[in-house]
Amino acid sequence: MASVRLRLTAWNGGVLVLILVVFATTGYFFLRYATLAQIDRALQQQVRVVTLTAKARLSGTQDDRAATNNFVQDLEGHGLLVTLPATPPNTIVTAPARVDEEGAEDEGDERGRRLTDRRAIGPDLDWTTLQDRISKQPDSDDAFSVHGAHGDSRVLMDKVTVGSRRMLLIATQPLDEANELLETAQYAAFVALPIAVFLAIVSGYLLARRALAPVASMTAEARSIGARNLHERLSIRDPRDELGQLAVTFNDVLARADRALEQQKRFTADASHELRTPIALIRAEADVALSGSAERDRTGEPEYRAALSMIRDGSQQLSRIVNDLFLLARADAGQVLIAPRAMQLDELVASTAHGMRSLAEQKTLVLEVKVQSGADFHGDEELLRRALGNLLDNAIKYSDRAGTIRVSLEQDDTSYHIVVTDVGSGIATTDQPHIFERFYRGDRSRGHLESATSAGSGLGLAIAREIAERHGGSAELLKSNENGSSFALTLPRNV
Repeated sequence: MASVRLRLTAWNGGVLVLILVVFATTGYFFLRYATLAQIDRALQQQVRVVTLTAKARLSGTQDDRAATNNFVQDLEGHGLLVTLPATPPNTIVTAPARVDEEGAEDEGDERGRRLTDRRAIGPDLDWTTLQDRISKQPDSDDAFSVHGAHGDSRVLMDKVTVGSRRMLLIATQPLDEANELLETAQYAAFVALPIAVFLAIVSGYLLARRALAPVASMTAEARSIGARNLHERLSIRDPRDELGQLAVTFNDVLARADRALEQQKRFTADASHELRTPIALIRAEADVALSGSAERDRTGEPEYRAALSMIRDGSQQLSRIVNDLFLLARADAGQVLIAPRAMQLDELVASTAHGMRSLAEQKTLVLEVKVQSGADFHGDEELLRRALGNLLDNAIKYSDRAGTIRVSLEQDDTSYHIVVTDVGSGIATTDQPHIFERFYRGDRSRGHLESATSAGSGLGLAIAREIAERHGGSAELLKSNENGSSFALTLPRNV
């Protein structure tokens, strides 16, 4: 396929050829119409002169040769040559005369000028055409063109009554000068059209090349951008024109791709880090259990059970991390399928909190549940239970003193609000904008957890927000200070 530059040049040349052809054709026909209209006006003037002269000189006479001579002389005085053909009778043919300047030079004065015909106007006319015209349109007063032995002529006929005679006036005007003018116009068009087309193609190519130069530059810059230098951007000459807007849009795409790639890299690195710890724990405990002596084999059942317990806890955490990663991967791919059904949110909140009581009691914490009954909802119960469980797990995990964790379900005209409040030391202000990011954990949680079983993966809040958004709601941090933090799951009532 031809390049855009060549296609623009071809389109420019083709459109210009069409415009020039239409313009030349229209101009030619307009010039022809104007020329013939001017000739027709001259013919009408001839008819008026001949009519007035005939009525003045021939009225009341039947065959007066002197009157006829005077009639002819008067018309010659008006610059007309006259022919009185015998057939058809009572016919007067006139044509404009020209001045023979050579004769004027010979005579030496104005009176020496001679009026000479360009041709013998009587014999030159196509009388067959004239007779046919007279028979078909006897009363027509429109001019028309006829062919003659020496060229074309424009003819206007009129009937006039002079005395007792009915006379036919035929005014003629040679078309040789008009034809020469039209031929000159045609020649000029034929010569000018190729030149104009050539100039249009050259100029169109240069304009297309200049207009597409920024595109070529952006193409070269785009080719040089890869995964290793995705932070680079296209240069923008003028952000207000179409090419500038294209560059801005492409830079936005690059920025989104850059963020997605960085997120993917960070996700991969964090996932590897999170998976490494439970795997290392399982392997270490298995190695210790398998490396015992024979005496230990006989008496070390409690140690083996402790090792197996650690392996079980590590496997559970590993399974939990893998499930979380799988859910987030499906969400990123748009494959998280919600299986909504009618449910009671108050029952879901109460049952989920009840399942977390034993974990809270291990840290001398009390779970206080306050719900409003009759909270009808249409959603995926398993996913919502998981989202609330993540919030409760975080609340228990980061409550660093004995106290009461409060869980409440409130509702207004449009939404349900599930609020979980812990008794921790709060989240640092610098951490608060990032706590819903995947694998993000504040400084207070990093390095302070003794084992893999107590460490968080940094995915709980991200999963809770993803599930809430899939149900048309949101997950957010309401407040956080030295007395604790409050998180809320908001779900629309009209789902």
